[in-house]
Amino acid sequence: GANGYTPPPRAVAATLKPATTVSVDREILPMDCDGFNPYHNPNEVRKFNIKRTQLLIDEVELGSGNFGCVKKGVLKAESGQIDVAIKVLKSDNEKLVKEEMMREAEIMHQLSNPFIVRMLGLCNAENLMLVMEMASAGPLNKFLSTKKDTVTVENIVNLMHQVSMGMKYLEEKNFVHRDLAARNVLLVNQQFAKISDFGLSKALGADDNYYKARTAGKWPLKWYAPECINFHKFSSKSDVWSFGITMWEAFSYGGKPYKKMKGPDVMRFIDAGNRMECPTVCPERMYTLMKECWTYKHEERPDFKKVEESMRSYHYSISSKAKPEGAEVAAEPVE
Repeated sequence: GANGYTPPPRAVAATLKPATTVSVDREILPMDCDGFNPYHNPNEVRKFNIKRTQLLIDEVELGSGNFGCVKKGVLKAESGQIDVAIKVLKSDNEKLVKEEMMREAEIMHQLSNPFIVRMLGLCNAENLMLVMEMASAGPLNKFLSTKKDTVTVENIVNLMHQVSMGMKYLEEKNFVHRDLAARNVLLVNQQFAKISDFGLSKALGADDNYYKARTAGKWPLKWYAPECINFHKFSSKSDVWSFGITMWEAFSYGGKPYKKMKGPDVMRFIDAGNRMECPTVCPERMYTLMKECWTYKHEERPDFKKVEESMRSYHYSISSKAKPEGAEVAAEPVE
């Protein structure tokens, strides 16, 4: 494709075969894609401020929110042209929103991981613009709901393993995402996922292991752990709860969690010890991990180091092709 993200045809053909005969992710890995690390010159991209003349902005909106909208564009850089997504702030937005966007930019600028949408810089022109790398296949929930017939369960395991690797990186960096959900997992293509939307994220202080929100905002309650709702306490462990909900969405092919229940009903449902049921095609081991993510007490919940280990071990155990080097150790089920 013109955007350089299209996988080779053989991988696409492979996704149509039964999962038992071929392991797609062994044929085309994220590192095979342009989007994995398209920046040949590391210094060039670290320049935080982007000149308006370097940007070509498409009129087409990819999405919008109360901050403004996201547009498609091209960043003209020394290494060539890079497809980008541009978060454009509405010009009438108050100072607070602008400050929030600057903070989001600063958070994202400190992160560098293949499974996290990369922030390329800020452009302060007719509007304040946050320039990010493009993940052209869009949000995971929408992608899965339209591709039920072509995406195998193994493919979903692979994508969710990538999300767990990105989250493990955030946990190591002491960052709390606070808005992990399938709508915020963007796909470069069917085999390559990146975590996005750092609008609610917080960098924790060196000695803090949680963030305390002063007031509840427009919060995605169905994705939030009990301690977030009851005590406004957010940590990597509360992100783990959200990861469980995101897994449920993925294995339900973009289903809506807790169906028609409202926030307060969900809280009562959880407090009473109930959890969502296993999605129809979801493997038992993946549902077990989901339930571990939904452990009521955060101190008993696994961390992302453990979650990533479980995802990796299961991913490798169902990959029917030769294991990549170094995988043998992790191929045993992690109990």
